[in-house]
Amino acid sequence: MNQWITTTQLLEELKATRNASAWDEFCRHFQPVVVNFARQLGLSQTDAEDAAQETMAAFFKAFEGGKYDRARGRLSSWLFGVAKRVILNLRGRRPLEQLIADKTSGTSFWDLIEDDNSIQQTWENQWRQMVLKSCLEQARREFDSKVVTAFELYGLRGIGVEDVCRQLEMSRNAVYIAKSRVLSRLRTLANQFE
Repeated sequence: MNQWITTTQLLEELKATRNASAWDEFCRHFQPVVVNFARQLGLSQTDAEDAAQETMAAFFKAFEGGKYDRARGRLSSWLFGVAKRVILNLRGRRPLEQLIADKTSGTSFWDLIEDDNSIQQTWENQWRQMVLKSCLEQARREFDSKVVTAFELYGLRGIGVEDVCRQLEMSRNAVYIAKSRVLSRLRTLANQFE
């Protein structure tokens, strides 16, 4: 699917059809979030991919069993809980010596302990990046490529307006308008997505 889809639409399609394309779209959006989250919590790329697959499978099983209730929380919170449990279980299976060796900050036992707030923040950062990526993909479909490029250069990368003007042969006002229009649309898309 290359069309804009919200988490609500995706969950409704999964519930209604249970077909492979809906599941593939779900995994396309959310599996990379879990992989990146697991990597930041210290898993290797292979273990992170395993954790993501296990998280997706656990979600799908619970979803099919009717255990996911949107009224009790957002999808991001629910996936966070599943992913955290899976990742911490995988990490717990690794030998203590390997856990210590993998840490670059030292060998103290306390360096291995992460508080729930930092784990939650790591997840939220990964989730926001996925939402931004999805929203940018949609904005690229809706806006002229020059407008989106101006936004990315000036609004995201912090390149000076004069440099963006020269590079894209746009006026200052056009760069400012591009940033404003795309940013406004991204905000709307992010609200729709979640």
